[in-house]
Amino acid sequence: MSYDQSAAEGSLRQNEYRGMPTGEQVPSPQLLENVRMFFVAYEADPDVLRQELPPGLEPHPSNTIRMDMYRVPDGRMTSHLDEFTLTYLSIEIDEHDSTAITASTGEEKSLPGRYWVGYWTDSSQMQKYVREFGGIPAEEGTTSWDWDGNSLSSTLSVDGQDVIDLQATAVPPESEEYEPKERVTGHFNYYARRQIPTLSGHRTAIDELVEFPIPSIFDVYEAEVESLEFDFPESHYGSQFAPTEPLNVTDIVYGENSFAYPIGRQIKNYQTE
Repeated sequence: MSYDQSAAEGSLRQNEYRGMPTGEQVPSPQLLENVRMFFVAYEADPDVLRQELPPGLEPHPSNTIRMDMYRVPDGRMTSHLDEFTLTYLSIEIDEHDSTAITASTGEEKSLPGRYWVGYWTDSSQMQKYVREFGGIPAEEGTTSWDWDGNSLSSTLSVDGQDVIDLQATAVPPESEEYEPKERVTGHFNYYARRQIPTLSGHRTAIDELVEFPIPSIFDVYEAEVESLEFDFPESHYGSQFAPTEPLNVTDIVYGENSFAYPIGRQIKNYQTE
């Protein structure tokens, strides 16, 4: 979609250029330590996945979206970021795998690459940072975590409306049973299409596919998904990424992750290729 095309009436598109939000500019890379997060991989509509990927990328045969929900309650957990909450959606893509290693066995595991299609944070600093350095489709949104014993409710709210609700069973951090079952180390390959218009807005100044090899040390804890519900307005682009029915969860990773937002590298220039 070019920037001089308007979005459909009443809808929001994640690649519609709105300019950079206000907020402090921070450099790359950015390090984050022991961030508690909940990854859920689920099956989604393959036609949607295919149409949302840019030229040169194809969906992984598993037709999977990976959703990550997390909170950074203290900026001291980062190298130079304020506290924030985040939920993002990414499409697993084919032939862009990375490798992770299970610490207890030394086993190597291949991990499909992931293309960002939704990204909601309540930090204007973070919105500006990820849009500017990588073209990641950042929007305003707040992620909450609420515990009731071993029951976790994690909710994404956008414009005052709850739009994603995850219900899970997990070990809360204050529990005596809060011990990792495994440590996984490696890299996750993430991708985004970075598009920046000229000052006039009539054409694109930059149009590139960017790769982010994200290093990670992940302590994994026991968890199960009870339900995952999407309640975006029908006109909102996020609604199309809802799970298929019945819900098919293909992977869960809950725990504490130390990782970095690296400097991205261009792997395709759409203006010359």
